[in-house]
Amino acid sequence: MAIAISLILSIVGTALLYLASPNQGWLRQPLGRAWVPWAVVMVLLSWPAWMGALDPKAGFFAALTLLMLLLGLLPLLSLLRGGAR
Repeated sequence: MAIAISLILSIVGTALLYLASPNQGWLRQPLGRAWVPWAVVMVLLSWPAWMGALDPKAGFFAALTLLMLLLGLLPLLSLLRGGAR
C-alpha cells in the first residue's frame, strides 16, 4: 500500500508539474502557476514516501529513477498522442 501511495504522489506531482509548463502539449492552455507549488510539494513528499516504503537508499534511488522516467515520458506521450503543434 505504501508503494502505491508513493507511486501516486510521484505520478500526480510530475503530471501537474508538466501540465503547468507553458510548453506542455496535453491541454489547450497550461494550468496556472498556482499549481506549481502543489506539484513541487507532491514530488517532494514522494521522496520520503518511497524511502519509507523501501529501504532508505533504495527508496531514494527508486524515487529518482521514477521521476526521471516520468519527466521524460510525459512530453513524449503528448507527441505520440498527436499533440504536436
